[in-house]
Formats: sequence, C-alpha cells, structure tokens
Amino acid sequence: MNEAERADFYCRLRRFFNNRDRLCIALGIRVTEIGHGWATTDMVIEDKHMNGANVVQGGAIFTLADLALGAASNSHGHTALGINCSISYTKPGVTGTLTAHARETSAAGPLATYVVDIRNDSGETIATFQGTAYRKRDKLDLSAWGEDAGAPV
Repeated sequence: MNEAERADFYCRLRRFFNNRDRLCIALGIRVTEIGHGWATTDMVIEDKHMNGANVVQGGAIFTLADLALGAASNSHGHTALGINCSISYTKPGVTGTLTAHARETSAAGPLATYVVDIRNDSGETIATFQGTAYRKRDKLDLSAWGEDAGAPV
C-alpha cells in the first residue's frame, strides 16, 4: 500500500467506526486519529456520562478506551476483536474532554496487545487500559466508507 492508499484506508476506517459503533455514537465517543497499530478517541464529558458520585462513570471511560483498542487493532486491515481487557482508574474525570490513545505493544500471529492511556484536558492520566485483540483472517471491507459515502468522519 502506498502512502495515499494508506491515508484513504485510515480515513475509511475512521468513518466506519464513527458511523457503525452504535454505543459509541450514543455516548458521543469518536475516533479522531488512526494509524498503523495506534488510534486516538475522544469524548466530551456530558451529564449523561456522570455517575452518582458526580464523576464520569467507569463504563464510559472503559468504552472510550475500548473504541481506541478496536480502531488500533483493526488498523492492519483484518477484522480484530478484543478478547481480554483490564483498566485501572487513577483520577476521576469531571469536566472537559477525555482522550484515549491506544498503541500496539506486541503482535504475534493472530494476537496483539495494546496499552491505552486515557487523559483529561490537562494531560493528566485518569486511567490506563490494557487489552488483547484477536485478528481474524477476514479482511475488512471498507469500500462503502469512502469520501463519496457522505458520512461524517
């Protein structure tokens, strides 16, 4: 794949996730950047994300990180699914935007591992997520997600 084809692929993959992941759409979580083995997602904190203690609910933070894992693990062009994940919360999310950055740390055969750092607007780490993804043999079909699809990125 040349550089232009790679850029088109990542644009299509971003469109796919931002328009097909219905839970993330409902929560306002989106993929903002993607590359080979990495991805970034974000979520503007809204009232719907808050728990009874008036901080961002852990499930919303987990979902933000999980989408980053999904985008990063699918960036190789094969369907990939998370098979094991854990998260450690270190600081509450309260206001602003949360950003999750996933990076591949190892890959062997169909398995790959990722670390996802979740940060607030001040750049402080609020959680660290680790996940393992299984890459299926199926190639991703992103033909419907080109610029002419009219779908927002």
